[in-house]
Amino acid sequence: MPSWNVIKNHLINSDDKMELLIKQYGISTFAKQLNNTVNHFDNLISSIVSQQLSTKVASTIKERLYKFGNITEFDPIFLINTSTEDLRSCGLSYAKCRSMKEISEVLIQEPNYLSSLNDKSNEFIIEKLIKLRGIGIWTAEMFQMFSLRRLDIFSPRDAGLIKGIRIVYFNKENPKSDEIEKITSKWKPYRSIGSWYMWQVANNEPSINKK
Repeated sequence: MPSWNVIKNHLINSDDKMELLIKQYGISTFAKQLNNTVNHFDNLISSIVSQQLSTKVASTIKERLYKFGNITEFDPIFLINTSTEDLRSCGLSYAKCRSMKEISEVLIQEPNYLSSLNDKSNEFIIEKLIKLRGIGIWTAEMFQMFSLRRLDIFSPRDAGLIKGIRIVYFNKENPKSDEIEKITSKWKPYRSIGSWYMWQVANNEPSINKK
């Protein structure tokens, strides 16, 4: 894995907006955690929890689920053994409950379903994951980024990322897809790190607007 200095210098030299963002938000926690061991199942289920929700709401629901199960990470047995009604009481939709339970059954039958993706191409990973109920391309991209620690992932379907780009680069005007591509291409091969800073901007809009 490249060092933080290598990543930082590349972003600053390629994109004149990045130096201010790095000074404001510090070293990306994503970069800090690149070498950490990741529970693929917990990460995937966490992404399902987060679908179409704000970071704050998703975090609250996840904390409720952990507390309810007296667990620190999701595992298939917990989700299969917990009733849909109890999962719903923590804030999940019926669709998410069904998705989590079906994915849990798949993982019990095929324990290596997720770990087998470690060395596969991004295209293969998306194709494999979207076969699971409730997994779309966005969730697959989040899995690539946060579970497999792929450094060069950008999800154009993520509302937070687009909001961050809009604020930083386009003065809140809605950018076109080719304009977004032009910006994010500057971050290659570290688009995951650039994305992290866009999320910080999106979640701290008043702070960035003071600059």
